[in-house]
Amino acid sequence: MAENLLKQSCRFFSADVPCFYHKNYGSVCQSCNYYQDVKFKILIIKLGALGDVLRTTSICEPLKTKYPDSKIFWITESQHIQVLVGNNFVDRIIEKNDALPYVLHLNFDIVINLDLDEDALILAGIARARKKMGFWYNHDGFIECSNKYAQEYFLLSHDDKLKKKNKKTYQHFISKIADLPSFGRIIVPVSETARVKAEQFKQKHRLGNKKIIGAVVGTGKRWMTKRWSEDHFVKLFKILPDFDFVVFAGPEEKEIIDRIVKNSTTSVISAGHSNPVDIFFGLLNICDVVVCCDTFALHAAIGLGKKVVALFGPTSSNEIEMYGTGEKIVSPVDCVCCYRKNCSINPNCMEMISPEKVAETIRRLCIEK
Repeated sequence: MAENLLKQSCRFFSADVPCFYHKNYGSVCQSCNYYQDVKFKILIIKLGALGDVLRTTSICEPLKTKYPDSKIFWITESQHIQVLVGNNFVDRIIEKNDALPYVLHLNFDIVINLDLDEDALILAGIARARKKMGFWYNHDGFIECSNKYAQEYFLLSHDDKLKKKNKKTYQHFISKIADLPSFGRIIVPVSETARVKAEQFKQKHRLGNKKIIGAVVGTGKRWMTKRWSEDHFVKLFKILPDFDFVVFAGPEEKEIIDRIVKNSTTSVISAGHSNPVDIFFGLLNICDVVVCCDTFALHAAIGLGKKVVALFGPTSSNEIEMYGTGEKIVSPVDCVCCYRKNCSINPNCMEMISPEKVAETIRRLCIEK
């Protein structure tokens, strides 16, 4: 009886509560104008890291274009769920620790695993699907690759020399692994709450009369070698007095952001170091240009369509898809793209990127339309 009254095949159906359109517009299943029949179920597995989860959203729109009657499920780590909230292409976000019942019980048409994390490989291996794309463990514990693009990506992930020679972007690989004709944009949801708070931040600090440069000064403790020096940021601010600067950092980098603000001779405003992801998106969105290293913020700024100056040393600049929104500055040293998390060379590769070069690039981007 319930099956006749409720259209469970609808994309917007929820098992335990009324759907969005019932709650907001009073629609009922029998006569709903928003009904979308699901004929295809897709499971994406991408657990981490935060920036990788975000840039993987570049396959969402092409997937919906290729499979318009689909429902997309996404398994990720609990701490990364926030970057998917508000993404209208993702219908169900599943926290990794809750994922096992889904992959054991539900039948999917396609499972796309783009992660080489062991948990992801196991989940993809046991998932019930007509077709699997990407990577999964077989019953002998060996990693299977779905096509030649997955095989190439797998080899690159295990060979730093090959990784250094690679000229293809991450988006190129994942779109080909998912058998898509192209990749789409990175989807960065900015909630209305985040927009309001960002506007309040602008008004509080009287921003808007000058171009706003967002400077992301942290890289997290895991990748210290990616970080541009505090002194370089301070010098950059000094040689660009005709801009307003807003500095961003992560929870582990409060002392860094405090020192940079204190040591700067020009007006530098801290955006804080522990903003929720959606508030961070909103604050980043008020910037005209974003200066950052190879971090989560880079993908967020690109997804927001900001002009970006991206600084590279120990990691590959070639893997980053800029979408024509900015410019990469790669350290001039020979050992660039070493993928080392510790380095004894002084000055290191990131210190060899001069503030003058970054300032010149910022000015050029501000002139260009």
